[in-house]
Amino acid sequence: MKRVLMAIWVILGLALGQGRELPKVSMVLNWFPQPSQGGFYAALADGLYKQKGIDLTIQPGGPNISSISLLAAGRVQLAMTDAAAVMFARDQGIPVVAIFAPFQTNPQGFMFHTENPVRRFEDLAGRTVAVSPGAAYWRFIEKKYNLSGKVQVVNYNGQLADWLRDKSRVTQCFVISEPFSARQQGANPGTLLIADSGFNPYMNLIVTTEQFLRDNPAAVKAFVEASQLGWYRYMGNPQRYVPAIQEVNQSQTPEWIVWQAEQQKPLVQRGDAVQNGIGYMSPERWKTLYNQLKDLELLKSEIDLSKVFTNQFVPKPR
Repeated sequence: MKRVLMAIWVILGLALGQGRELPKVSMVLNWFPQPSQGGFYAALADGLYKQKGIDLTIQPGGPNISSISLLAAGRVQLAMTDAAAVMFARDQGIPVVAIFAPFQTNPQGFMFHTENPVRRFEDLAGRTVAVSPGAAYWRFIEKKYNLSGKVQVVNYNGQLADWLRDKSRVTQCFVISEPFSARQQGANPGTLLIADSGFNPYMNLIVTTEQFLRDNPAAVKAFVEASQLGWYRYMGNPQRYVPAIQEVNQSQTPEWIVWQAEQQKPLVQRGDAVQNGIGYMSPERWKTLYNQLKDLELLKSEIDLSKVFTNQFVPKPR
């Protein structure tokens, strides 16, 4: 009789749980939907967020959207950004906390023509290099490799036309993105990872606010666990999630999506992620970045690194 009653209570509990509305959580991206965000879309497509206990909505970013500003204003609960931006936000008194970082190696780099290669950062001397205005990575490279006054720096505008016309020209890029487009347009691109210079901030990491983390730990836990599983699935079989990415960005072709995913694998599944799981962030990496930004005089205040990030919810590999 007790077993029968227990079974009834379990069935009733499941029924009530299924009827309960899940807490809604919104996340804004740092750009339009891309394969570099594929793990999150894989988790969404497979229903992992709902299985873990949240109803997640992913909002696209864009050139005129500041993900951290939306987060600080309370318009979203999660935002995608990079580790340097987190430091700048904390420096301005915005209490953001990083909770998940899918990329262990930042995919930002320089793209050159292989007919006129750049084998070392010192080789940038005498070149025209397209760089985003105010880029912290460029300040670091310029100082470390004594390139001040030796490079003609022009503003990066996201277009390849000037680079394609001039085989001596170098442009910043994401090594998982622009080389594909360059080859389609007849070029022979090569790349140099900026991370190899020693400047390697986490990219596409997810942040929330101290208050949301404090008030909603179960929601944060659900998000991180579902996201990690989504990234493992995406890296294991990116072809499966082509429709999920195309649904939110029809300009992405299957060939483009799968190529990018393959390029991402060594940037996602190596380093600290091997022992600690996708999403893990190293305290040493955060300390190194903090010291680099201080050395470049890009931070005005002291920052308590213990409040900048947490690995509390990142599951370790089994």
